[in-house]
Amino acid sequence: MENTNLSRYTVSFGISLALASVADGVLVVAKEKSSPVMSGMQRLTGHHWITHSAVILLLFVICGLVLAQLDGGKGIKITGGRLICAVLSGVAAGGLIIFGFYLIGD
Repeated sequence: MENTNLSRYTVSFGISLALASVADGVLVVAKEKSSPVMSGMQRLTGHHWITHSAVILLLFVICGLVLAQLDGGKGIKITGGRLICAVLSGVAAGGLIIFGFYLIGD
């Protein structure tokens, strides 16, 4: 097994990036399919994309900080290779959700 010297914040925010990417895809589909969601997001900040960006950014920061505090403040311990796989998988999944929605579901 590969030894990891990654900081708890590197791992935590990497995983948070993967989660936020998937959430981004789901939020795109939700607001495109539901006019109450779209109009609610528009009312919050004046434009749905500003609200969308704020929600995803807040999710990224909160998840990263929470994940860094796990295991008594030591954070999650995974290898660099697994972190790369997690980030790439999350970003690919988020992209495929959006791509698939506009290709098939729209």
